Amino acid sequence: MLVRTPLPKWPTLHHERQFNGVVCGIDEAGVAPLAGPVVAAAVTLPSDSKPRILRGLTDSKLLAADERERFYAIIQRIAQVGVGIASVDEIDEINIYHANMRAMQRAFDALPERPEFALVDGRAKPPVDCAVQTIVKGDRRSLSIAAASVVAKVTRDRLMHALADSFPDYGWHTNVGYGTDAHYLGLLRNGPTEHHRRSFAPLNTIFAPMAIAWHRFRFVQIDVEIDPAGVELFFLRNDLHAVFDAKGRHVGIVKNLRGGWTFQAIGYDPDGRPLTGAGPCSHHHGLRLDSPDRQALVQRLSPDGRQAPKTRSA
Repeated sequence: MLVRTPLPKWPTLHHERQFNGVVCGIDEAGVAPLAGPVVAAAVTLPSDSKPRILRGLTDSKLLAADERERFYAIIQRIAQVGVGIASVDEIDEINIYHANMRAMQRAFDALPERPEFALVDGRAKPPVDCAVQTIVKGDRRSLSIAAASVVAKVTRDRLMHALADSFPDYGWHTNVGYGTDAHYLGLLRNGPTEHHRRSFAPLNTIFAPMAIAWHRFRFVQIDVEIDPAGVELFFLRNDLHAVFDAKGRHVGIVKNLRGGWTFQAIGYDPDGRPLTGAGPCSHHHGLRLDSPDRQALVQRLSPDGRQAPKTRSA
């Protein structure tokens, strides 16, 4: 049954109380990232009145990291919790939808006591051994699903933070595997790891075995002026292009910010660490462009081509 009603201010136990029996909430974290597993959680809250200690609990995406950690500890203490994980290999083998359903099933099976009913965030029903009710934006409506969203999110974030210590070039400490600029540029510099989802773009396009163009790029310190006529743009995402000189050395990005295109210079220190606003094009950092057009960029990077930044009309 698909439920679509106005969102309450806070999740409640209204949906849980429609059933006579043990009810769990199920949610996931990590469907969209480029790296890392998908994690699901199933949570059965105490069956009496709404615990005061959970006041303020809502969709994990709306909570600050410290709030998620606080609620995670409370949920672990007062509720029954099951966690299920589907690996990157499973995601690539059976696709993210089926891997997500598998993670939810594993989370349900990991509960200490088998529920008779499950409330699941979204529209898809995982293959669990009980009656299932799906709820669109369930983490904003059902307290059990909100609790599951926090457990899934905190569990996955911790996994990605641990991986970030061994793979520091992709920004996982902050982006936890999502496709941020830092993550894309880390992929461009270093290529994918075993923790990247090879079935996801750009892993299956730019970094596929036959897509070898990115191998010729270099990420090194440049101590001389470059020839603007040799500049190339390399498409990474609709709003992000990497910029290289004629020798394939990375000198910046062209980024769409709030509807306007901007050139951002990037240089490298002697150890190969990227430095925003540095490098041979540092004096062009913040240059505004009408579009990610190579010829326009070449002209603007030329010694006599820089213009004052355009001002937006009111």
